[in-house]
Amino acid sequence: MRLVRYDGNPATLASYDVAPGWPHDDTADALAFTAAGAWTWLILDDDRRVVGECGVKAPPDESGRVEIGYGLAAPSRGRGLGLRAVGELLYELKSTGLVREVVAAVHPGNVASRRLLERLGFSVLDADDAEVRYVLALEPRR
Repeated sequence: MRLVRYDGNPATLASYDVAPGWPHDDTADALAFTAAGAWTWLILDDDRRVVGECGVKAPPDESGRVEIGYGLAAPSRGRGLGLRAVGELLYELKSTGLVREVVAAVHPGNVASRRLLERLGFSVLDADDAEVRYVLALEPRR
């Protein structure tokens, strides 16, 4: 698995093979954040095929907070790719030196995504019937 920064250029997408199920239902929305100045990465599997995308929904705010989003094609789920991709995303965000806090919103019934965030050290910020919001503080770079 590896992440590749997406520049918003459709030719970039055309330069990669895609795995079954990609793009998925949320891909267009996820890639659209790039046009608004957000940072987006394509998730490549070990065969260098696009299986998903991840990134931030907007640049960091004045306090260094970002909200992340991520998605995988259904046939690529359940093999640890999401955990590895979001872990790598956190590394990329920390490397910018601009991000101090990461938030993620998950539907309460999406147990796999909730477990993924918890395994990466996120804790519940708040919750309601529509979503559970998680937060993770990133240690400053030294």
